[in-house]
Amino acid sequence: MKKTWAVLVCLMLALCLLVPFAACTNDPKPAESSQEAQNNSGDASQEESKPADPEAGYKTEDGKYKTLNGPKDEYKGKTFCILVVGEAAATYQSDDFTTVAGSGGIDYGDTFYTEIQARNDKVEEDYGIILDVQKLDNSRAAAENDSVSGTQLYDAVLLNVGDLVVLAQEGYLVDLNTLKNFDKNAPWWDKAASDAYSISNHLYFTTGDITIMNKANTWSILFNKDMVKQNNLESPYDLVDSGDWTFDKFCELARTVNTAEKPEDCDDSTKVFGMVSAYGDIQEFWGGMHHSVIQKNAADEPELIFGRDEASVNDLQHILETMKVAYWNFYAQRVNFTKQFETFYTGRALFRPSGFTATTKCRFLAEMEFGIVPLPKRDKEQDGYTTVTSGTFAAAILKNCEDPEFSAYCLDAYASEAKNYVTPAYIDSNLKWKSLRDSESERMLDYIFSHITYDVGRIYNFGGINQMFSELAGADSTDVVSKFDGIKTNVETAIENVIADYRANEA
Repeated sequence: MKKTWAVLVCLMLALCLLVPFAACTNDPKPAESSQEAQNNSGDASQEESKPADPEAGYKTEDGKYKTLNGPKDEYKGKTFCILVVGEAAATYQSDDFTTVAGSGGIDYGDTFYTEIQARNDKVEEDYGIILDVQKLDNSRAAAENDSVSGTQLYDAVLLNVGDLVVLAQEGYLVDLNTLKNFDKNAPWWDKAASDAYSISNHLYFTTGDITIMNKANTWSILFNKDMVKQNNLESPYDLVDSGDWTFDKFCELARTVNTAEKPEDCDDSTKVFGMVSAYGDIQEFWGGMHHSVIQKNAADEPELIFGRDEASVNDLQHILETMKVAYWNFYAQRVNFTKQFETFYTGRALFRPSGFTATTKCRFLAEMEFGIVPLPKRDKEQDGYTTVTSGTFAAAILKNCEDPEFSAYCLDAYASEAKNYVTPAYIDSNLKWKSLRDSESERMLDYIFSHITYDVGRIYNFGGINQMFSELAGADSTDVVSKFDGIKTNVETAIENVIADYRANEA
């Protein structure tokens, strides 16, 4: 009998030890691992077994990133001309190579532009490359004209992915997989992006530290910290850490504080909204539930999976039903985007789904303390939080360029040094120190940026499927099946056309 009780006690103690680790599975900042604990205890044998840094081969002794190519004498003194998105794109213009804020865009701060210059100077000093940035409006047209005319004006382009999709289908881009100087496995290129952008094993463009726009267009939830305190609400930070930050909990908190009865209440300073959003946010919430429109088959070809998985349809219907004619939610399109954003930054809304372009603007405008958390999960059982990016810039090389290997060499150099200079400046200076007001948001930010996902269907917008989400929201409709059935043939045809175009390019 004593032996039985001893066994039971041991089992209970074991379970108690396991609980804290189980509770940390959804924590954006995991607790100290058993390996770290052993190392900290001074166990030399465990220190020796510590896994090697997978990026070690891409770093110098002082931990800075470096290319495997290294400086090459044959390229020293050459000019690298890169075409980027011009000021007409306003918020979505390129700030990745130029060293002053563009007119109509976002001012990322002196530190950011200083680091851009430092990166540019470092590449020129170490690699001997002279940088020529062509920041043009109608940049896709400029790339097309160069390709048709044979003028060879640009060594590389950094454009909106939607424009690059068109250029790739037109046969104007080099398959990056064919270039020996392009190292797609390097840590400054986003593997998730390359896997998504690749079709039939052809990679015509990709992204990573070469641009800030893959982060700027990443989605999260901004929340009014003052309103959380004033209403004695559960902390969104705590909910994220516990794994309870779900879509239903998110909406429950929004309803709790709401006093608005119609979108026009945004003009009434006495009214408070639970959330201000836009039709397109429906797709963000859906993506945050681990859903995507497309998956890849064994041949690296996109296949339509929307509608096959019952959960993906049910979850979209649930999101639409929850937000249908919901006066606790103010859709921007029902008044205007300026008024919607103002309602949040003046402190009259609890939540705002936002890309980081808006987060950056909030650092100047916010009249209250705001925090940031990931998109909510479907339910408690979902494994972790998913970060959705709505669009980005990517790097590509025109077939028409003078020397594709030189172009690849330069892109690698600028991207590697961007990882040393530009990315830290964007995250630390622009967001952590200015836009965000607390250490919890910094921790969340690290989690969000390390969990970015790319939906192939969203990138290519096959058959206009992205519009399906917005149109359903705009019509306050939950009839997902009928809406999808109406465009399914167009989506499948668009997929077939892209695959055929890519094959023809390499024939």
